[in-house]
Amino acid sequence: MTNMNNKEVAIHVKGGFSERKGIKKFSEVVQTNSLDNRTRNKLYNQVYELLTDEDNNFKANIVKYIYIEIFSLSVDEIPMDEYGFFGDWEEILGVIKDIFTKNEYNEVFDFIEGIINGINYCQYYHYKKECFIENINSVFLEENVNYRIIGDNITDIIDEEQIKSIQATLDNPYKEVSRHYAKAIEQLYSVKDFDNSIKESISSVEAMCQIITKKNDATLGEALKLLKAKIHPAMKSAFEKIYGYTSDANGIRHANGLGEGDSTFEEAKYMLISCSAFVNYLKENFEEGI
Repeated sequence: MTNMNNKEVAIHVKGGFSERKGIKKFSEVVQTNSLDNRTRNKLYNQVYELLTDEDNNFKANIVKYIYIEIFSLSVDEIPMDEYGFFGDWEEILGVIKDIFTKNEYNEVFDFIEGIINGINYCQYYHYKKECFIENINSVFLEENVNYRIIGDNITDIIDEEQIKSIQATLDNPYKEVSRHYAKAIEQLYSVKDFDNSIKESISSVEAMCQIITKKNDATLGEALKLLKAKIHPAMKSAFEKIYGYTSDANGIRHANGLGEGDSTFEEAKYMLISCSAFVNYLKENFEEGI
């Protein structure tokens, strides 16, 4: 730790050397039930920018909403007259900063949703809400927070059951499987290379199929044919469609196409979850025959 202005400052570079040392748990890469200090500061910065807006009418209305609806104070406790808010701006910003730096992550999210509702309360300022939501979602994406603002609500993008499935795949005893899958998570969240994340997710399934069929050089398509009689038809059909998508889209499955596509975070996340489910299905149903 380094001290700056009597405050401990941690050195943290997203995707840097420390993160590249290895992936052990999904929760160490993606923030699910907590927020680190870096993320808290970035989220507060967005609120600070909003509340230091030059439009005094907007500020007066948003502060009134904060005092009454978020802080649950009475009207006569608001330092405000017909000309607007005359309280100590540094004081209220200090209180809000304490919320972002000290309170539990769920209360930080409550406050952010409260701010969104407050902008709705201020008529004619919907463009500010759109900008605020976009900025908060950008922080969530950049800092690997497992939430997004959808509509006016903060919603988790990978639920608890899916997280358990992802962790089970990372813990897969067959190193080739877990290695590809850990790489898929790294590419998705640390490197932000969505094409290669999809490739690595698919490769984890391919590796599991090769282990089950004892055909180390079999492609996923070939391995699926060998497992045709054993895999539930609906499961096999679903994954053949996913594999077909990755074979066609953006050249993801072909070396000369890697990095040249335009896959999105949502597509790569979908593949990460789908491939995890399929790897775990294969392990649970066919491990005895390995």
